[in-house]
Amino acid sequence: MLYIDKTSDTPLYEQIYAALIREILSGSLAAGERLPATRKLADELSVGRNTVDKAYQQLTAEGYVQPRVGSGFVVNEIPQGIPSQLSEQERDAAPLPSFLPEKTMPARYDFAYGSMDNSVFPYHAWRKSMNNALTAMELADTLTYPCRQGELALRWEICRYLRRNRGVLCEPSQVIIACGQQHAMEIIANLFDAPDKGFAMEEPGYDGIRTVFINHHYQLYPVPVEKDGISLNALRNLNTNLLYVTPSHQFPTGAVLPIAKRRRLLQWAEERDIYLIEDDYDSELRYYTNPIPAMQSLDPHGRTIYTGTFSKSLAPSMRLSYIVFPVPLLDRYFQYYQRYNAQVPPLHQLALADFMENGGYERHINRLRTIYRKKQTALLTAMDQVFGDRITVSGEGAGIHLLLDVKSPLSQDELIERAEKVGIRFYTTKVLYMDPANCPRSQLLLGLPTVPDTAFMEIMLSLRQVWGME
Repeated sequence: MLYIDKTSDTPLYEQIYAALIREILSGSLAAGERLPATRKLADELSVGRNTVDKAYQQLTAEGYVQPRVGSGFVVNEIPQGIPSQLSEQERDAAPLPSFLPEKTMPARYDFAYGSMDNSVFPYHAWRKSMNNALTAMELADTLTYPCRQGELALRWEICRYLRRNRGVLCEPSQVIIACGQQHAMEIIANLFDAPDKGFAMEEPGYDGIRTVFINHHYQLYPVPVEKDGISLNALRNLNTNLLYVTPSHQFPTGAVLPIAKRRRLLQWAEERDIYLIEDDYDSELRYYTNPIPAMQSLDPHGRTIYTGTFSKSLAPSMRLSYIVFPVPLLDRYFQYYQRYNAQVPPLHQLALADFMENGGYERHINRLRTIYRKKQTALLTAMDQVFGDRITVSGEGAGIHLLLDVKSPLSQDELIERAEKVGIRFYTTKVLYMDPANCPRSQLLLGLPTVPDTAFMEIMLSLRQVWGME
């Protein structure tokens, strides 16, 4: 017996379809049994025959029944005990998987690293570039799959920009457009597949990069970071295929690798047949000196895989990054990825190419430098006036974050917990260490963009009180 509710918002054919599924899965309609004829069931339910036929066709499409000439619709063999779908009530009652992040209440002031101030995005100029990209696509003769490496127009603009601003020498054929920095690392990780493959990176360093290579089953080697960047002494006896470095603005310490260490590092890579992954992190956002030339510009042997992203300069949601492969690796890349399509929509690529070509990107970077320089100065001034030498700062003068060492008997967790109680949110830096025991006891990472500079003094005074540093 099937029942339908003609007052329900659910279409009648869906009610019939769902009721028959329940009958089949419960065993009330056994395998090989015929469904009622469409005309008969329509008369019983006082509905149109087409309504019943639509329900039967959906059951056929999903494999619950099959039509047989002269026999109507016959029930297929369906494994029992496996529900095809949960009811709305069952879905609401189902527990969430434990790996999903817990929802947190918004804080008054959130020093989240990686978030951006929405007001600094160049909406007007970007909208114009998007319209130009749409016009270019409209004028094209055909709509096809995008170029596998990325749109040529964008790769040309990236080459021009890198040559002018970072000293990077490359051709568009060396540039690959990726969907964010982790996707770029996925691409690189796939090219060095070997049973004993090794991956070395700075300690502390970005855990998102570390996770990619863990998932690709690399043997990981942490390399300590000194005041002037990665320790070269720690590299002497290291057996690895790849070394990931952020030489222009180390994350999270902000250390800058000087020219002498860069040259020695490149020589080490050549002697050991190792490739360096240069993440030119935050390279444009230097506030008191000119941007430092990329390490790739010093490399005569083609040992540097240069990578960059637009997440910090435009928006993290943009999901646009790039890789500049050295010529010796291009054959390996094209052999592996010859049938892979680009992951970034052509519309976004063409819009960014237009934005860069008309000078909008460099104007935006100059504006960001002014905004973030003022913001960082305001924060450092407030911090110095309230805490003096009881807080040591690393990484000032560049980028959109600061690393703090709080001279307090409180642990990092206690500092974070007490700040949270007054609406100020910080985040642990333990995840930036392969061995969390190496994390300094009272270290904090501050992301600058989303907290207004007018609030810094109020924040510092509140922190001094709740941290017991009056």
